[in-house]
Amino acid sequence: MPDESTTIAATTLAAKNRDLARRVVELMGTKEVFELYAEDIVMEFPYAVSLKLTNRHVTKRDVVAYMQRIMPALQGLVIQDVTVSSIAGDPTTVFVEYEADMPTPGGNNFRQSHVDRMTFRDGKVVYLRELWDPKRIIDAGNGVFDDIPAAPK
Repeated sequence: MPDESTTIAATTLAAKNRDLARRVVELMGTKEVFELYAEDIVMEFPYAVSLKLTNRHVTKRDVVAYMQRIMPALQGLVIQDVTVSSIAGDPTTVFVEYEADMPTPGGNNFRQSHVDRMTFRDGKVVYLRELWDPKRIIDAGNGVFDDIPAAPK
């Protein structure tokens, strides 16, 4: 059974990581978020393959390159209804649920529910897995999805 100081330390770490997770979501689509990524970050988008996008990025360099390619598509992004939750017994892992709204080039509005699982180490994101519905992206584009520019070779 953990002693009181271990429990207090875990509770403090969990609160700090919830604040960091909220900050990651608030900074989404900006270069400032890159400072919150660990060098060995892994970022996954399991449903991205249905849009012919890469679903897994490994290392800060790869994640930043990907994020820089999609940042123009995130213009006008508004994040709201953010809920952040810790996992009992694991102060390093946080779940974030939020709604994202943004205009599309065709004049529609895109609204998407997201669920992110983030794991932190030493104040940095080491793992981020984001779940969203690709059909909403296609519907917002009137059935057309313009692929994000390919990674440079």
